[in-house]
Amino acid sequence: MRIFIRRHWRSLFRLSGTILVLAGLFVAYWWFYKLAPCRRAWDPRWCSAHSESQYWQEVQSAIHRGIWSHDEGFTVGYYGDKAWAEWIVARLKPGTRMGCFGRLCHSGSAMQLITNQDLSDTADPWLDWWKKNEFKSQEEWIADGFSLHGLHIDSPPTAKQTEALLAILGNSEGKQETTIPGCLQYNAFRWLRDSGFEPIEFAISNHPLPAEVARGLAKYGKFQRHWPSASKVGILYFGKTPDESENDLMPLFMAPEFQAAAYALIFLPLAIGIGIIILSLRKAARP
Repeated sequence: MRIFIRRHWRSLFRLSGTILVLAGLFVAYWWFYKLAPCRRAWDPRWCSAHSESQYWQEVQSAIHRGIWSHDEGFTVGYYGDKAWAEWIVARLKPGTRMGCFGRLCHSGSAMQLITNQDLSDTADPWLDWWKKNEFKSQEEWIADGFSLHGLHIDSPPTAKQTEALLAILGNSEGKQETTIPGCLQYNAFRWLRDSGFEPIEFAISNHPLPAEVARGLAKYGKFQRHWPSASKVGILYFGKTPDESENDLMPLFMAPEFQAAAYALIFLPLAIGIGIIILSLRKAARP
């Protein structure tokens, strides 16, 4: 063994060095690429310093890089569109579990929130539903979900439909168990929000309100704080997104071309000036 090591120590060192380099590159690939979106999205400090739109971008990047964590299903449900429903269904097989311990954890909840359909956490009902409804838009899915509970909905909703949507939101009181599925309540809020609903104007013009509608109005306010339209995520196609001009100069400062121009104005004059000084000193040193 010693003789072998003495004869081939250079090759052994090269092999060991290569293995170590490859191991380092493998870990770097996972740390700086595969896990990078997760490290940002799961960091409370990063989240507090970035918008909900940026958080959603990181979650999407993580999923597309193969990382679907426990809570991603809820985020996809709140902010995902038809494309995300297609993405989930494309990965389903008969018998697949879509609940807490499934391969795509809580993907059943994601589908419920995206489509407004109160189906189970197993793949078979969703695959059957998809065959009949994949050609429809997300807004049609949501409207169908309300129709199954006896509510025809327009965009924007009429005064009676607005009251009915608020009644869906206010269906539970205190700790009493609600009979309305969570996906229906979230999409009732979202339909109102994205239709330009003004809660204060509604409350003033319709005073006094029925108890269930009043509770729904209070819950709308809570949901609005969690999912404001200003976040620009989870907005339906008819939603009114804030005008970017209202953000003053922030979009301009954050634009890549503006930042590239700023760095160019910093470093190019420095580089050219240093180069000119060096050339002038070289000439001065000659006899």
